[in-house]
Amino acid sequence: MSRLSATAILFLALAWLAPPAMAQDVHLGVKSCGSSGCHGQVASSTTNVLLNEYVTWQKYDSHATAYKVLLEPRSQRIAANLGLPNAHEAKICLDCHADNVPEEKRGPQFVLADGVGCEACHGAGSAPWMGLHIGGSPHDQNVQNGLIPLEDPIVRAGICLDCHLGDEDQFATHRIMGAGHPRISFEMDSFTDFQPAHFLVDDDYRKRKRVVDGVRTWAIGQALMVERRMELLADSKFATDGLFPELAFFDCHACHQPMSSSLPTDGGEFPTAWNPRPGTGLGPGVAKFNDSNMLMLEIALDMAAPDLADRMAQHILDIHKASQTSREAMNAAARATKETARQAVEILATKEIDAAAMRKAMETLIEKGSQGYFADYETAEQATMAIGAIIEAMRVAGFVDTAGYEKLSAGMEPVYAAVANDERYVVSRFIGAVQGLAASL
Repeated sequence: MSRLSATAILFLALAWLAPPAMAQDVHLGVKSCGSSGCHGQVASSTTNVLLNEYVTWQKYDSHATAYKVLLEPRSQRIAANLGLPNAHEAKICLDCHADNVPEEKRGPQFVLADGVGCEACHGAGSAPWMGLHIGGSPHDQNVQNGLIPLEDPIVRAGICLDCHLGDEDQFATHRIMGAGHPRISFEMDSFTDFQPAHFLVDDDYRKRKRVVDGVRTWAIGQALMVERRMELLADSKFATDGLFPELAFFDCHACHQPMSSSLPTDGGEFPTAWNPRPGTGLGPGVAKFNDSNMLMLEIALDMAAPDLADRMAQHILDIHKASQTSREAMNAAARATKETARQAVEILATKEIDAAAMRKAMETLIEKGSQGYFADYETAEQATMAIGAIIEAMRVAGFVDTAGYEKLSAGMEPVYAAVANDERYVVSRFIGAVQGLAASL
């Protein structure tokens, strides 16, 4: 079959899936992308794209099974705890576990049970970009016609954070987590790597799309995480839950630990318990605001914009002080922090990160980790993902040779192990692991 005839057939198929009268925001379903003539080939293609993207998503990507999770006993128990009939029909669950567009925006082949499908991230298939894409139009033209440019870390973070943190319409509150939902944790560069890539960054890819290194992706992700968190924090919809503030904004492990955690184990180690940490101004017995992303952004800015790094350090102190003062003070601190985070995004979007800057950020993270600055679990978790992202970015950029990369990777294994289970996290083990990593430098 000639290329021309194959393209003609695909246009006919698209016309059947999306009639001309269909609105441009209608989602056609994964079948519109997953045919064997498009992105549904079993093996990768020798063309400039793999063409097995749908198969990779279906077999290996957690987004493909997001809806199925709602049918599991744990999800049904969470729904029951929240007073919902079930999880797989509840909007509060479907908004993140599926491509839950309204009924009128679902094409004839759309299936909600497909989970978080292609269009949830790439955009509605009924938009003009789809026909142009099938016809072989360049990427920038597709973007102009509705394709979401996920290669841009700012755009990608916005899509990811809608579920991996929340927005004004969907947010994992403390009540949802109290009902049994897992704690929300996210770092964009690491989470991108956790899923199997359905694209290949080669010379052709670089010609068509912008490629951003992992360190800048990490830094931009942190800035946007802080901005979004501050936006939600200042939103009156999420301000309080009765007598209490919305506890989803706070460090889970500041409260969720056994009363005996201040006592040593049989091995002489102290499990997770309160530890004084510079930069908070807080004493024991205080529900501590989750500042892990703010801390990471401070370090990222120290690499790219030191004056803003100092400002972010002050914001961290201000947020903690405000959390013990009043709602008005908290709103003011959140708005100021959001503004700095927005400036950080704009700077990081254009800042070139060289080998010296990457190494500076990595050494700062390791130094602070070695000194116990990341004592609480959620900050230790973020720091671990950050160090891993920087090491990988240095490898890709050629800033570290094979022997150095292998040495650093081996040094990271105990660090990963130290944060593998938040309920078994021991501060001294994490500090010791990071100190061991420091020796490998």
